[in-house]
Amino acid sequence: MPGTILVVDDQVLARRVLATELEDAGFDVIVAGNGREAWERFCHHRPDLVITDMVMPRSDGIELLGRIRERSEVPVILFSAHGSVETAVAALKSGADDFVSSTSVDVDKLVARVRDTLAARRGPATPAALEERLVGASAALVRLRSRIAGLAPLRTPVLILGEPGTGHDTVARALHDLGSTAGGPFRRIDAPFFAPGDPLPERGVVYLDQTDRLSEKAQLFWAERLRDAAERDFRPYARLLASASEPLAVLVESGRFSRALAAELRRFEIVLPPLRQRMEDVPLLAEALVNRLASSLGRGGVRLSAAAVKLLQTQAWPGGVKQLAKVLERAIAFTRGREIPKRAVKDVLTEFDETVASIRALHQAQERAALLRAIRETGGNVAQAAERLGRSRTAIYRLIAKHGIRLNSDA
Repeated sequence: MPGTILVVDDQVLARRVLATELEDAGFDVIVAGNGREAWERFCHHRPDLVITDMVMPRSDGIELLGRIRERSEVPVILFSAHGSVETAVAALKSGADDFVSSTSVDVDKLVARVRDTLAARRGPATPAALEERLVGASAALVRLRSRIAGLAPLRTPVLILGEPGTGHDTVARALHDLGSTAGGPFRRIDAPFFAPGDPLPERGVVYLDQTDRLSEKAQLFWAERLRDAAERDFRPYARLLASASEPLAVLVESGRFSRALAAELRRFEIVLPPLRQRMEDVPLLAEALVNRLASSLGRGGVRLSAAAVKLLQTQAWPGGVKQLAKVLERAIAFTRGREIPKRAVKDVLTEFDETVASIRALHQAQERAALLRAIRETGGNVAQAAERLGRSRTAIYRLIAKHGIRLNSDA
């Protein structure tokens, strides 16, 4: 969403500070010291939005606003240190999109208003803008793109729910890049390793991945932060996007997740359909993946045979799009000609199944060994073992049952 902003203020320092903040947010900035100079630059550069002081020598903000409105509907935000209710009303009646009255303008909030104003003017992200990120024509994917397009311009938290491999990261990026936070920072945090007190950005997006694995303390922190953000109209907080593989309602009922935090996150929820539920998308998706992967491997022009596509449509794809991409990448690498035959895909699928089985077995062995070590080192104290492993006590009890470990024994 970044664009060009014209900043007009006769105070050099204030003008420079605001311009710098806008540039840091990803905008191109033009500056002017008075209304007359601003009008010349407006006509020459055609900015996407104007922020102007109301009281200035040599043509003030109201006069500039009038000139702009004679020719254009470009958004204009007026600010003044001497404003009153009457002044604000007059400014809005003259055609201003927003009015800020303060002896000391909060630059962060002003930048946030710029984003919100542009997002409102440009409208929500269209499903067409999402087609390259989320490829497919199934009804499930069309609904998903429409849901993302509707939520992208908002500043409210969004919960992205779905099985591993269904595209949590892709959706989070789309909500950021095509919404009101575009141009701001995108901070990804692995929820299991988050601790209250870790530094967080005040703008852009905080993407909390694997929110269903937050610690109890972290759940309390985020519940309080979201309540405070809502009371402050989400300013000056960064927008929170969260992902989870398990439904939070189920975790709440089992006592493993904060009811308060779940209530805040589930207000706006996007559920991602697994690939097995939209198999009609596999041909289009496979074609897009092959084009991208072949280009990155220096094999541009390679394509799948019709038989190979049909084989891909018979698979369950428990690993989702990520698994499909890995299979196609290997098939491209092992194919010498311009067409990927069914045989090449079949060979890779067999190797992949064997590799996944061995990795799963290794993971299970490592998980059991780490759990046994923590239990032994803490003398069988589940609470201490949970703290050492960074998991909840409930999770540790589940692992103990899963691996058939008996407490107070060497097994």
